[in-house]
Amino acid sequence: MSHEAVHWWELAGHDEADLATAWALASHAVRIPGIVGKSWASPRGDAQHAAMTWMSGQGLLDGIFVSEPVAGDRPMRGVIRLWNLELFLVEETGAPIATTELVGKSIADAHRWMIEAVKAEAGPAPRPVQEPLQKPEHAVAEGAPVGELSQLAHAELIRLYSNTAAVLEQVAWTVSGATPVRMWPHSFEMSTQVRLGPKEESPPRLIVMGLAPPGKLSGSGYWYVAPWRSTVQGENDSWDELPVGFWSKPENEIPIAVLPVADVVSSEDPSVQHDRVASFFAAAFNQSKSNLSTD
Repeated sequence: MSHEAVHWWELAGHDEADLATAWALASHAVRIPGIVGKSWASPRGDAQHAAMTWMSGQGLLDGIFVSEPVAGDRPMRGVIRLWNLELFLVEETGAPIATTELVGKSIADAHRWMIEAVKAEAGPAPRPVQEPLQKPEHAVAEGAPVGELSQLAHAELIRLYSNTAAVLEQVAWTVSGATPVRMWPHSFEMSTQVRLGPKEESPPRLIVMGLAPPGKLSGSGYWYVAPWRSTVQGENDSWDELPVGFWSKPENEIPIAVLPVADVVSSEDPSVQHDRVASFFAAAFNQSKSNLSTD
């Protein structure tokens, strides 16, 4: 995971409270285009039809999340631009079918707009369309319209997701058993999952690596490595201290490696920031793989 191989945007270390508020708002916003794949795209057993893909543009502010495609005479995807929360329904070529601004609208209104835009082209949804969720806490969850955006906070969100996508894509390309990097709108987590052992192994042994919004494990947002197996405690488990980050060890659960965003942005050097995240993923993954391989 060399720095030269990854385009890493310097994280600015934006005010933690303002970033958390913007992160919560964006969590509600990304679910709107997410319904396009979740309710209209061809279903997949791994639920990837409900996930979204990060696509970087020529400049920082051009980054977008894109849903899985809806098949038909006019294949289409739901899209959101993270910078200004502009919503799109586009053809596979990228040509716009419909677009609207989320600012000034309620989440419910924008949700209905997206449903009607897709229905006009693809017909009724073959699967139920979930109503907007009430979590995380934010005024928009109570029906308030989306107000003026914090430009600095949204720029930092773009950098966080763009950087994470770049690092995790290296994992997906080089580690056997890794899934494509995807963002899951229900949680706004971006992750790849590595399956250890053959596909027919049941129950499977998995390692999930990703970025998560602020929560109980870190108020600044965090990168994580989450191993999974059917048993909580392995006979030869050894969860050693990490070079950066720490192991969260809740009772009766497998430990999860956590690297708070605040620990990375304490340096203003982008190469140092990248190296902290890359070394965290590498060390936590290697320990997880070793422990899951010695049951």
